[in-house]
Amino acid sequence: MLRILVCAAAAPLPPTTGFTLVLDALLREFRQRHEVRAIAYRLPGQSGTPPPDVRLIPARHGGPWELAAIARGRPRYASRFGPEMRAAVHAELSRFDPDVVAVLSGRLGELGRHLDGNPSVLVPLDAAHLGIATRRQASRGFKRLLLRMEERRVRGFEAIEYARFDRVVVVSERDREALVALNPRLRVEVIPNGVDADFYAPDPSVAPDPARIVFTGVMSSPGNIVAAEFAAQQVLPLVRKVRPDARLALVGRAPPLRVRALASLDGVEVTGEVPDVRPWLTGSRAFLCPMITGTGIKNKLLEAMAAGLPCVTTALGLGGLEVEDGRELLVADTAASLAAQLVQVLADDGLAARLGQAARAYVRAHHSWMATAGRYERLFEQVRDSRTLASA
Repeated sequence: MLRILVCAAAAPLPPTTGFTLVLDALLREFRQRHEVRAIAYRLPGQSGTPPPDVRLIPARHGGPWELAAIARGRPRYASRFGPEMRAAVHAELSRFDPDVVAVLSGRLGELGRHLDGNPSVLVPLDAAHLGIATRRQASRGFKRLLLRMEERRVRGFEAIEYARFDRVVVVSERDREALVALNPRLRVEVIPNGVDADFYAPDPSVAPDPARIVFTGVMSSPGNIVAAEFAAQQVLPLVRKVRPDARLALVGRAPPLRVRALASLDGVEVTGEVPDVRPWLTGSRAFLCPMITGTGIKNKLLEAMAAGLPCVTTALGLGGLEVEDGRELLVADTAASLAAQLVQVLADDGLAARLGQAARAYVRAHHSWMATAGRYERLFEQVRDSRTLASA
């Protein structure tokens, strides 16, 4: 059994995001086999009471903190780390005496300076500078300049601060290679995300809408905003030239004005927050993951695959999934090729069924949270044992 201290940039509380989903799933798995304590920031808008082993501290949030981080040559997101987290960690290091400290999110990368030599693992999940780079490339003018400056700060931060940890964990080989390119001394491991395949199991009582395509996610996320616009403005019109009945549902919390405006387009529905995403998955004919910015494994795609939904995605949307185009899902990168793949799935019942079955089988075999947590646990043991041998 391990004593694991988890430090997180957000609490495992609603509303659910990709990060809180991963954090909550890992904590649940770790608790079954280990002694766990967690320290996490309660972000603005997070509600509810945390589990008794989770200590919450107020988040530093807002412009002044970001300006202070930039003045120090740090990324804007590094403003999240502050003396409250540092003090809480020092107290737990003394009281709990953990075997390993797991720091979830690169936003807390500076914490590596304050762990007093304890075995440590940083879990940024992805190489943040890659996501900023894709946003920069899609921007123009002053915004592009600001993103270029932020990307430079993020690269320096990752290269220096991440090296203070015994290991760094990301979810895809692409992210690992990007970090090692910044600093070859970084010891980076790849551990893909998991998905609760039982929770997202197909509902045989639901008859899918034969013409509905769905895209899910937190719609205020910059990557999802760009993807939603790409899907609604460029992909769907091409699908509707062949299938005039085809419709696109954009399902997810907090759609900004840019996304809500897409509902004025023919065949586009913007739902906003829904109580349960599963009926939108099992009740649709196909899932579209049209990511053209961002990094890492997309939890939304894993959930759709777990639901047995035939999926059409860009190569970027795949993240680190070890799948084969045409076997578990279909992959394309232009609006025309994505539309052609969707038309094929809408028209071919056999293809849709085969893809959906293969997708679900893949996530059940390779992306259970038990298997994912097991890989973290083995890594924690290696880090603990290496430090013990080094100090002997």
